[in-house]
Amino acid sequence: MADVTSAEVLPIKKDVPLDFVRFEEGYIFRNNRAITSTPDIALTEFVANAWDAGAYNVSIVIPYENGDVISVEDDGTGMSDAEFRQRWLTLNYDRQKRQGKEVVFPADTRAYKRIAYGRNGVGRHGMLCFADNYTVETWQNDICNKYDLAISSGMGPFKILSHTQYSKAGHGTKISTCVHRHLPSPEAMTEIISARFLYDPYFSVVINGKRVDLLSHKGVYDEKDIVLSNGVKLHLIIIDSSKTAMKSQQHGIAFWVSGRLVGKPSWTYGGFQFLDGRFRVAKRYTLIVQTDDLIDDVLPDWTGFIDSPQIREVYQQFKEYVDDFVANVMTEQVSELKLEVIRDTRDELELLSTSGQRDISMFIEGVTARNPMLSQDFLHTAVEAIITIEQAKKGEQLLAQLSQMTPNDLDKLSDLLREWDIGDILTVISEIDKRITVVEAISRIFDNKDTDELHTLHPLVLNARWLFGAEFDSPMFVSNSALTTVVKSLFKPNEYDVSEINNPRKRPDIVCLKTSTIQAVCTDRADVDAGGIMKPDQVLIIELKRGGFTIEAQEVSQAETYVRQIKKASILHKAAEITAFVVGASIGDVDCNKKSDSGVVHVVTYGHLVETASKKLFRLRETLRAHYNEIGEKSLVERALEEPKQLTM
Repeated sequence: MADVTSAEVLPIKKDVPLDFVRFEEGYIFRNNRAITSTPDIALTEFVANAWDAGAYNVSIVIPYENGDVISVEDDGTGMSDAEFRQRWLTLNYDRQKRQGKEVVFPADTRAYKRIAYGRNGVGRHGMLCFADNYTVETWQNDICNKYDLAISSGMGPFKILSHTQYSKAGHGTKISTCVHRHLPSPEAMTEIISARFLYDPYFSVVINGKRVDLLSHKGVYDEKDIVLSNGVKLHLIIIDSSKTAMKSQQHGIAFWVSGRLVGKPSWTYGGFQFLDGRFRVAKRYTLIVQTDDLIDDVLPDWTGFIDSPQIREVYQQFKEYVDDFVANVMTEQVSELKLEVIRDTRDELELLSTSGQRDISMFIEGVTARNPMLSQDFLHTAVEAIITIEQAKKGEQLLAQLSQMTPNDLDKLSDLLREWDIGDILTVISEIDKRITVVEAISRIFDNKDTDELHTLHPLVLNARWLFGAEFDSPMFVSNSALTTVVKSLFKPNEYDVSEINNPRKRPDIVCLKTSTIQAVCTDRADVDAGGIMKPDQVLIIELKRGGFTIEAQEVSQAETYVRQIKKASILHKAAEITAFVVGASIGDVDCNKKSDSGVVHVVTYGHLVETASKKLFRLRETLRAHYNEIGEKSLVERALEEPKQLTM
């Protein structure tokens, strides 16, 4: 058993039964963090509680300094002592289960259908946002019960410190405390609460004597009732903010359940993006969705909806209505947008030919038809770019390509040109294309029995030293006459392929034998001991076997002999390193990596080279498979054998 220090042992009070659940200090704060640490959420919950209590009027007093009293008072039904103890002292009290979904009004007021907001009884802890203790006064039937409460631990997370009872006419509830933390701003609270509750003629909220103008529908653009396939009824109201005083934070889709805002207006809900908030239409309109049918899908703190199949279905079906609305609105604005852009670029357009002007007109029509939500700035920039293209030699061809692009492709092109220079793009793409082309060409012909290895396969491999390792991918690796002489001295006259002595490609660093082709290249380094003479330093030997050749122990032994003989030659730098690769169609029972004091011999197949190169190119060859499949084998090999073009600075 592990040792237990005295600091870890909690004292057990004799009056606390051992089989009772106990509460740690701060339980309320840890489990109700949003309400007990965010003033606007706390006060919003008090307003919601007053609504649920059938109140007509709510009065909030917010002080301007810590230590003064903050209070929320309503004229709702109030509570008897029994009701208070049952509701207030029950953790996560389920208001709808115990009292029903509809609000019960005081007997002396006019009752109407009002859906309650209360879900799990956490709103009553709101005063703990400002202090560790608070007072509740609640009255009905001319009797007022006053309770002083404070946070606690042990048997309960909070407790009643005192309870008094006295006479008081009417009905209602008042909750108050002295502010010690999170002092709210009266002005900010006024603005926030006004945006979280819809206007109701029978419900009034006053903060520091000033009535809060609860959100009412002004600047209505359109209004309709929607019934979804799952039976959910929505009332959609579209507000044109250009005709109201709405702020940008209120733009988006605002879901109002039973007259209360759920979360904040947004164009994105539950992974569904109804509209890009950067577009003009998104900055101008607000879509208010009113319903009573989603009350069970609201999170307890009203910050959003739970992730349920019903909510996902609501989002999916409602998006169709949003898309229709956007299409209708943008149809009205696109014509004006096109005229504005044409007027702005009139001087440049007049310099073009009639054909060029028509091409640009077609481009504008096509782009706006496919993406009616284009911004004026974007379209203006695009038209200026097209005018420049029209003046270029290949402008007509590029225009045709742009006109066939989707809006998503145009966005990608814009992002690319913002980050990269055209010259840089061509340099990178040309290099990648060259390498993928080489790999693709090798993969198509290395196991083809009809392949002319000496004129196709071998030049492909020998021209691509990067296939053997990044360390060999350097212009510093060049042929060396002294090294080539040593390599040629290793073979007898009858081992040469006489028909290939005059290599058509005129490569002095290539030795053509009857069974293979050998290339030797190196980097040079100054030899201090030899008076600074440049000598071969890193030596790379590539021996390519003819088609269908299986590499056996004899071939590996020959390669080791080449390495050993070259190492012994006096032409090398004293610290020279030799790496040899023997490449064939297949490999027998041999050691594929042999290292000695002279150097290293690697045995690989053409297939190994292709697979390794594909990985080094981040599998781009597979990603761009369709592009290279369209190129015929002959054309592909011709492209791969092209000499690299000299880049101009």
